[in-house]
Amino acid sequence: MKVRLVTAGVGAAWEAALVQACQAGQVGAQVLHRCYDLGDLLAVAAAGQAEVAVVAAGTRWLDRDALARLAAAGLAVVGVAAAGDEDSERRLRQLGLLHVAFDSDPPDALVDRAHAALAAESDPAEEPPAPGEAPVLPDHEGVPVQPDGDGRRIVAAVWGPKGGPGRTTVAVNLAFEAAAGGGEVLLVDADTYGGAVAQTLGFLDDAPGLAWAARVAGRGELDALRLRQSVRRAAPRGPRVLPGLPRAELWTEVRPGTWEALLELFRIAFPVTVVDAGFCLEEDEELLYDQVRLRRNAVTRLAVQQADLVVAVARADPVGLHAFIRGYQELRDLGVPASRVRVVVNQLRPGMFGGDRPAEQVRAALSRYVGIEASAVVPYDREGFDAALLAGQALREACPGSPAQLVLARLAAVLFPAHAVQARRARRRRSRVAEHAAATAGSEP
Repeated sequence: MKVRLVTAGVGAAWEAALVQACQAGQVGAQVLHRCYDLGDLLAVAAAGQAEVAVVAAGTRWLDRDALARLAAAGLAVVGVAAAGDEDSERRLRQLGLLHVAFDSDPPDALVDRAHAALAAESDPAEEPPAPGEAPVLPDHEGVPVQPDGDGRRIVAAVWGPKGGPGRTTVAVNLAFEAAAGGGEVLLVDADTYGGAVAQTLGFLDDAPGLAWAARVAGRGELDALRLRQSVRRAAPRGPRVLPGLPRAELWTEVRPGTWEALLELFRIAFPVTVVDAGFCLEEDEELLYDQVRLRRNAVTRLAVQQADLVVAVARADPVGLHAFIRGYQELRDLGVPASRVRVVVNQLRPGMFGGDRPAEQVRAALSRYVGIEASAVVPYDREGFDAALLAGQALREACPGSPAQLVLARLAAVLFPAHAVQARRARRRRSRVAEHAAATAGSEP
């Protein structure tokens, strides 16, 4: 049975040769329509007659959203890159295409690719990494960089319900503590309702942020190396930061398919990624704009669903705990297992619960109503947090040794054990270097 094709690449030599071969009966395929642009291709796809789209890499406006719409219409897609053009091939693969051909391929090879795409087979030209194997990435000078620690790459989503439990504060300080040993850590502001990471860290100039990353990734032009080179470092020994949306109404820039691709890219590019997620887990109604489906809460929902760890932040007062208990049930309803959730109780004040041991009362309430134990209880360190906010720094920079900083440092060591080991080794190396320098200086005449 002949496979039904639709092409997007009128004027290209490969496309004309494919059409001629189909008309002559030389290959097991038939071309139902030859599309001049992406709009024409999407219209033909909506008709539901074709099975496979063979699309030139240079098709204008070809991005992840267009491919998602083709997939929703039931079309498999084969991308055709220019022979010898590595950038063209890389872009198609970064768009998520598993089946890529070249414009120098004969018609029968293109049809074979179409059959493979229709059968949902993997592309033999794209060798997947071995299970559990962490990729080796080049640094800014092109030198291969091995992954830190034991090679395990972690995406941690920091979530909390409405009411200001301190998600951003916890996310920022966990990222700084994880980066203290010199490892590469990425801090992502993914709050579509009003991110504040850039303001918390005192970023005065514009830097590539989430909207930029979403646009570039949507076009298939963002890879791990470019991401590492583009995001700025918050401090000499701090994490790299991908700021959030400059205005809340720009949430439509981050579409679900692109955000999923970004989460995977973060995992590839950085050993540890800390995502400051929004508060709302509600499955909001899809908005249809120019045939593109948009969901504002999809960013938060996907972040907690795909993260390796979810740091759930609760505010330590009756209103905050009530909101957390309700929100925690929504978190579980999304399919997030309790084994991946670490609860952090934030802003604990001594006189809030009218007893001598407020931390024990909070732990007892969480155990009674939701059956979980708090991994950390962060005290209400107003002086330390005020100093850090005024300086645009994390606690370990502005107030090292403060009560909240010590708790968050211990929590980071538990959440990111490989990086805690690395930090201890780095401190020991610095100590030995300092001792050697002191001894050398003392022996000089």
